[in-house]
Amino acid sequence: MLRIAVRGTVRQQSALLAVHWEKPIKCAASTVFALSSGQGKCGVGVVRVSGDQASSALTSMTHPATLPRPRTATLRRIVHPTTGEALDRALVLWFPGPQSFTGEDSCELHIHGGPAVIAAVLAALGTLPGYVPAQPGDFTKRAFYQGKLDLTSVEGLGDLIHAETEAQRKQALQQMEGALAHLYTGWRQSLLQCRASLEAYIDFSEDENIEEGVVEEVRIKLQQLVQDLQCHLADSRRGERLRSGLQLAILGQPNVGKSSLLNALTQRPTAIVSPIPGTTRDVVQTVVDLGGYPVVLSDTAGLRNTDDPVESEGVCRALARASKADLAVVVLEAPEVLSAIKNETFEWHEYLRSHLIHLGIMKKNEASEQSPEWIENQCFLTVINKIDLVGEKNKTQIQSTLENSCSVMSLKTQEGFQTFLEKLTVFCGSLCDTGTAENPTLTAARHRTHISSCLEMLYLVLQPYDQEHFIDGKGRVSPPSHAYLVPEMQEDRNLLQSENTVVVAAHLLQRAATSLGYVTGHITSEDVLDHIFSAFCIGK
Repeated sequence: MLRIAVRGTVRQQSALLAVHWEKPIKCAASTVFALSSGQGKCGVGVVRVSGDQASSALTSMTHPATLPRPRTATLRRIVHPTTGEALDRALVLWFPGPQSFTGEDSCELHIHGGPAVIAAVLAALGTLPGYVPAQPGDFTKRAFYQGKLDLTSVEGLGDLIHAETEAQRKQALQQMEGALAHLYTGWRQSLLQCRASLEAYIDFSEDENIEEGVVEEVRIKLQQLVQDLQCHLADSRRGERLRSGLQLAILGQPNVGKSSLLNALTQRPTAIVSPIPGTTRDVVQTVVDLGGYPVVLSDTAGLRNTDDPVESEGVCRALARASKADLAVVVLEAPEVLSAIKNETFEWHEYLRSHLIHLGIMKKNEASEQSPEWIENQCFLTVINKIDLVGEKNKTQIQSTLENSCSVMSLKTQEGFQTFLEKLTVFCGSLCDTGTAENPTLTAARHRTHISSCLEMLYLVLQPYDQEHFIDGKGRVSPPSHAYLVPEMQEDRNLLQSENTVVVAAHLLQRAATSLGYVTGHITSEDVLDHIFSAFCIGK
């Protein structure tokens, strides 16, 4: 009786959830148009039209007033649909749906790219019945609605448009071509198949009309899927860093050469360099391409105790930026390091640790030490600048003592800078990952959130329990008033090991599949779509 009651309640909840979340979203019936080739003077401007009435742009505004052969560039005269005035001569293309980018009837007008020509053609299109100017991302949104792209491919397309480095281009192209979609859709289908097997077991096991070992087969598949999800999540955010840019903070005391290092990396006078300590007050930020990897450089205020309220605020901002960095470059002065080396008790790692505590980057108390994640993960480089001030003999002593522990250079003479740049580029590459078509990387926090939620559902199915648990309609283990009581969970037993709880496991697998559906867009909401498509330009 318990099994029947739980099964009925769970299925009722699952049905309600399915109706709510998988309700299809339809796009507007209007026909949209926009300039797709970007603003400004250019040789050719591409005007794109998509929608049920797209053909009228060719039959009303071109001469002769007929549709050209599909997907064949044809030279036509462009005229105003009302006055018949000639506007331009252009190549036109006709893409009948569903064999088009949007999946709808579409056409393109490849007109001359002068502002007056573009304005005249767009104004003429606006006079056609049912035509409205496209909003940002309208064409890609229609492709999504028509099933031409899933949501990860949409994000990949947006990333490809905004890619600034070679590595970003490779990552975005893989995602746009469906690397993540293939992976996540495969996982989702596997979960739905496992759920179907459990449903069959629930319905037919008592009649002995189902093969033996079905539940065990599901358990093995889920265990493998858990391993795949764990491996996918354990990427140290390499894909996300590549997409958004690696955050690098340049840290150190005043006047050690932080701004000079920033200028050397950007190859332009990005920050003011002055012999006066405390010149840099705020965080100076700029983006550079290091070996194809996007790096957001942050030059920070010199770290020291000060009574100047403005400089003190700069120090606070520097420490805040340091706490959020993916990678740091700590800059020291050669004369100061040389002085420490001449001490018989000198030990580099202890010296650096004390220096970081002195700067306020590491926090020490009686019980423990607190430090940013990049220190714990050894994601930082140390630069000893101003080597030109210590003489050749002392330079040799510094280099032999520290060996490969840091980069010794002079930003004034550029000695050692190229070696440091090569080391920094390799380091940045190790913190980013383009992935492969077979093994793509996570690229967005949105993906990580939903995949983690999926993994939590699978943990609930597979992990043993040692006490009573309640499972609510959202698949959460908790004791709310409206929950499914699972009284027989004993130690070393999980939801797949009891006939009465297999139905709950099936429900949790539906929740896990739903989480993956959020990533691909099989299940979504208008708010999520609006956020994603708002990043697109008009005409894409």
